[in-house]
Amino acid sequence: MWGCCFSSWLISFLGNSTVRRRRYARFSAAAADCQNENWISGNSLYKRHPHLQRLEACDNSPWQLFPVLTYIIVSGLFQNPFVASRVLHICCNGDPPDLNFATVVFRQIRRPNLFSWNTIIKGFAESEDRRSIAFSFYRQMLDRGILPDKHTFPFLLTGCRPPSTAKSGKFLHAHCVVLGFSMDTFVQTALVNMYLGCGHKTDARHLFDKMTSRDIVSWTCLISGLIAGGHHEEALEVFKALRSDEGQSAVKPTVATMVSAMAASAFLGALDHTRALHGNLEKTGYMADTFIGNSLINGYAKCGSIGSSSKIFQQMKDRDLLSWTAIISGFAANGMAQEALGAFAGMRAAGIVPDPVAFLAVLSACSHAGLVDEGVENFELMQRSYKLSPGLKHYGCMVDLFARAGLLRRACDACRAKGELELAEAVAGVIVSSGESAGGAGVLLSNMYADESRWQEASLVRKKVTGGGLRKPPGHSWIEVEGVVYRFMVENGSDPHLKEIISALDAFAKDGRS
Repeated sequence: MWGCCFSSWLISFLGNSTVRRRRYARFSAAAADCQNENWISGNSLYKRHPHLQRLEACDNSPWQLFPVLTYIIVSGLFQNPFVASRVLHICCNGDPPDLNFATVVFRQIRRPNLFSWNTIIKGFAESEDRRSIAFSFYRQMLDRGILPDKHTFPFLLTGCRPPSTAKSGKFLHAHCVVLGFSMDTFVQTALVNMYLGCGHKTDARHLFDKMTSRDIVSWTCLISGLIAGGHHEEALEVFKALRSDEGQSAVKPTVATMVSAMAASAFLGALDHTRALHGNLEKTGYMADTFIGNSLINGYAKCGSIGSSSKIFQQMKDRDLLSWTAIISGFAANGMAQEALGAFAGMRAAGIVPDPVAFLAVLSACSHAGLVDEGVENFELMQRSYKLSPGLKHYGCMVDLFARAGLLRRACDACRAKGELELAEAVAGVIVSSGESAGGAGVLLSNMYADESRWQEASLVRKKVTGGGLRKPPGHSWIEVEGVVYRFMVENGSDPHLKEIISALDAFAKDGRS
């Protein structure tokens, strides 16, 4: 609802934009001068009122602010724009932020400057369930004659991530054009990010391609956004374009850029590209970064080169929880269950406390290797020793473990006895994935839906069982052959590159762990 109302108001605003732009230009210059004066006067205020130095000690913690706030109010300093803006900033950027109190503070500022407006807009735009309020403040700001700057729009566009807000995002884009910010790199990058977040990849690429000046933030934004949208191959192509443009401009990949590219390579199993990234990282000196090391471990493991993952892990000086989890997951995914269990024991011996993700990797290793006793032991360990509650994926691993060991009926009976509907759904999924008859699982699931009075779901499952609709969709994978990534499906003999794919798979089977 708020999106439609805001969009309608933007249309009305744009209709009178020519007249308003002239009027707002005057307010914009005045606001900039006022803000500059505030910062200058702020320094002298600190000298005259030493108590204000305690504001800096608040460290963005609203609860530490109240003792200082009493002095600020009693002394009348709150009406100073510099002091009021600082108080507002602490409220909006706390951990967690106190947006209710921030609103109270903002309403007490007689003449909020642009910095104050941007601060309150940013605070609400970053609050997932209160983003509509950010747009309300933006409207109030314009109605008061305060012109936005290049920082205002990125804050607002942050709130236009869900596809349902794409319309408001497009009208904000129109505002950027009308108010003269459409060529600003900072704003353009935020627009690209917004379109990608809304699933409008074509609009994002069109805008990015038209940018006359691209910085590394723009490139990284596009690459990571494409990956988030599942466009991994296109993300790699963009990264290659960045590297080809690197020699002609001052734009250089950062750690974030390299990690994003590594994620795309890992997903596609592009081993040659992963090795090239590794070589580049060694030249740039990024290898000392633990985050980079973790990405390489994960990347090589997903490409099947678990030997390279293990080597990087051994060479790392600082290993955190993510490092251990990455190597355990790598061993598990490559069928090396004993190595995964050994790494898990090493992690605990090193004093690293495992989290649910680490336990999921261990259970996955046990599941793929059919290690029932070890799986049950670790499943109980996470609850008994670490007080961690198993999630659906943990239960799914246990169901899969029992299924591989021929103990699926044990899992089914446990589901029905405990009334675990979500677990029953996991059991049904495992049976379908394993290629076994799905009728029994479907009947079990249908009966459990009926027990919960979920008649529509029960009827739907019954129809799928009787109609043979409970079938696993064909699987697909990727493989890199001579620098080109190919996507192929199970039982698809019509692929024009079938011979090359089979040859590469045969070679991979021989030395895939090297």
